[in-house]
Amino acid sequence: MNNSNCNTKLQNSSSTALQVKDPLYSAIIVNIVFNSCLCYTTIMLNIVTIYALRRTSSLPKPFKTLLLSLAASDLGVGLLGQPLRLAYLDVKLQCSLSNRPILVASTRVILNIFYLSSFCSVMALSVDRFFAIQKPLRYQDLVTHRRVAIAVIGIWSVSALLGLSFVFVLPGKITIVIILIIESVCFIATTWSSYKIYITARQHNIQIQSQTRRNSGMLNIVSLRKSAQSTLFIYVAFWVCYLPHFILTGRLIHAGRTMTLSTLNHFFGTLVLLNSCLNPVIYCWRIRNIRHAIIETLRNIRRGK
Repeated sequence: MNNSNCNTKLQNSSSTALQVKDPLYSAIIVNIVFNSCLCYTTIMLNIVTIYALRRTSSLPKPFKTLLLSLAASDLGVGLLGQPLRLAYLDVKLQCSLSNRPILVASTRVILNIFYLSSFCSVMALSVDRFFAIQKPLRYQDLVTHRRVAIAVIGIWSVSALLGLSFVFVLPGKITIVIILIIESVCFIATTWSSYKIYITARQHNIQIQSQTRRNSGMLNIVSLRKSAQSTLFIYVAFWVCYLPHFILTGRLIHAGRTMTLSTLNHFFGTLVLLNSCLNPVIYCWRIRNIRHAIIETLRNIRRGK
């Protein structure tokens, strides 16, 4: 008995030593620590942002609805996506295989749903601001609150359907190809609309400098320009976080999984999750009404109200 116990201890210590030497072991540890801190921050920032958005009445209803959709997706990442990913990394670290298939499937479904809803919400925000700044006189007729609400319901329904299909119905390679196609379409659409927004906002800036600010039409242009520029910042932050993972996914199809690509996959996956924490910061920084509502909310929390 004593010899067998000693042998078992030696085997456990040797396996632990092997795990420490594994490059993925260090990558997993770093990702667990970072995601643990990021999870709480993401949840709190998005809860405060959603509350502030609901209290802000000066924003156009379609624009606010789309921002709420994106904030809800970011909150879902913090509440469900990151805890599941942390549990998956912990199971992988401990080399536990008992609940791993269920955990992997759950993590993939949840993250796919929120990833897809984020993609479509950012694209919808870009299109909304494109119409607002390109066709300001027809904007209220083209982009109604009812149409935006239907679009948001459609985004979440399709995201849930695809998220489940990618895990339980479609093969892995087909799933990756479909995701890459969706990401490519969103990237092209948001890039094109954001470029047009940038050009139009720049032209409006020249008009503002050449005319007096007493003109109510100019005040409206200033407001549209600021909201459009806020969308541009959301777009840039989104693709800074998502593009490395997008490129790596395409690389994995051709090269397969190597130690280097697997390590990068962990870090790029965390970079994608970081985007859900950055969006509330952008709202607070770029949109004055939301910033004031968030500050007032934080003051009320501090006072104990």
